[in-house]
Amino acid sequence: MPKMPAFVCFLLVLMALQLSNCQASQRNYKITLKDGRQFQCRGEPRFIRKTGYYRYHTYQNREAMLRADEVLMIEDMGS
Repeated sequence: MPKMPAFVCFLLVLMALQLSNCQASQRNYKITLKDGRQFQCRGEPRFIRKTGYYRYHTYQNREAMLRADEVLMIEDMGS
């Protein structure tokens, strides 16, 4: 089996670290509704103009939706 040059190995390790960094840098958000209920989510909620809903991912990695007219605010909670 031929050996890989050290530079190629270094680049592969660097790319793997960068990829894991991208996944770990996803920010957390808190959605507060007008009635006071709060929902926390991973990644920024996306507004779907066609349906009038916000789509987001829960901490259980499930997709969920909330009606935009019920949302009071969306706060960035950091990572």
